[in-house]
Amino acid sequence: MKMTTKPVTKHDIEAIQQQLWQANSNGKVPIVYAILDGARDKQIERLVRLGSLKSSCLYEGKLTFKMTQAAPYLVRLEKDHPQTLEILQKGWGNSWGIFAITYQGATHINVRHNCRKIARVKGPNGKNLVFRYYDPRVLRTYITQCDINDAEKVFGPISEFIVEGEQTNTMHRFKRVESGVQDSHNANDIHITTCVEDEDFTRGESGALSITSHQFSVFEQEKFKRFIAEMELHLSSYFKAQTAELIEQEQLNDWVSQNVLHAQDFGFITELDICRYLNVAIVQGESVKDAPWLKAIMAESLFPSTKATLLEEKSLELLDQEHQVVIEELDQVNQQHLERFYQKHHKKLLGIGVPLYDLSFTDEQALKEWMFRVGKQCINLGLTDEMALDIWLDIAMRYGENFPQEDWAILSEAQKEELSASNKLFHLLAQQPHKKSA
Repeated sequence: MKMTTKPVTKHDIEAIQQQLWQANSNGKVPIVYAILDGARDKQIERLVRLGSLKSSCLYEGKLTFKMTQAAPYLVRLEKDHPQTLEILQKGWGNSWGIFAITYQGATHINVRHNCRKIARVKGPNGKNLVFRYYDPRVLRTYITQCDINDAEKVFGPISEFIVEGEQTNTMHRFKRVESGVQDSHNANDIHITTCVEDEDFTRGESGALSITSHQFSVFEQEKFKRFIAEMELHLSSYFKAQTAELIEQEQLNDWVSQNVLHAQDFGFITELDICRYLNVAIVQGESVKDAPWLKAIMAESLFPSTKATLLEEKSLELLDQEHQVVIEELDQVNQQHLERFYQKHHKKLLGIGVPLYDLSFTDEQALKEWMFRVGKQCINLGLTDEMALDIWLDIAMRYGENFPQEDWAILSEAQKEELSASNKLFHLLAQQPHKKSA
């Protein structure tokens, strides 16, 4: 369900570097740091560890291998350095991290200390949390909610934060102003865990940054909006037939939002389980929430993920049953077409096919079976009208019932995709060897 992003070009990287190393109003060229979130991609830790740029981990103490891979890292970038270019090429648009702009006087130690300090926050309930502000989707949402006091704590020795926008070709530049923080763009995209409980920090520091209930509410609202957008993309990509009418009537967003709430009412919490519920709902119809079989599954004392699996299995079972019913009904209709085809055209086969094309049949049953086989070929192509069957019979009498396997009759993959059933028939008429020779 990952949202795809536009690839970063060489020109994009040059433009990003121009923004990162843009001189200030006094003509001073900045010192640029990247704060990278190792949890976003396993490549990050290796890239930092093997690179030659000055770097440091924001976690202290002895770390396990997994903690090392998931830790945040502070890297002092150098313009046009191969490691800088690789970070921008791979990370921009994929939420690898954020960029901190500083000037002479702000040392690496000062910047690291501030970056570590603001990663420890107090939640609305007083719990100590790790704040993943170095994810650009978090910072874009949080930092515009800061007052001047919060801004002072967040920025510290940092003059500006630069982060990628929701779209790959957009950029946000945040700096302190009298009212708090100024943002040159509007951003409304978040779909990650903003804070996690910090079991290692048993005591908060004096004057530590706090996350308010209002800020948490904003995070949740933006996270919900982002998830809805991802589910719209997912459903429209994998269930095109079921979503076509909703998209045409511009109701897909409302449908997804409503059914996400239904899923939550049923006790589904994780995004994966909610997505699986939506898959079932889009296939079975929104009224599935009232279906006795669904209610029976939801009444079981099972884990939500197990219930989601049972819903999917039951949905597939119902689809198989519906498919079988459709096949049986279609077989009955096709059988009627074949019976009419035989009744109306068997004399033509006897009067033209036998004497003119040397066709022979041991008895009437053999003749009927031959006509049924030929008729099915036409019907399987999607043509059931009398004229189409009559034309198909003419071709079969001339070239035999296996003519669709001849080189001149075989359609290319592109023709199978592009041509309608009637046009395929006209194509066969035009490709007949005796037409070509003439």
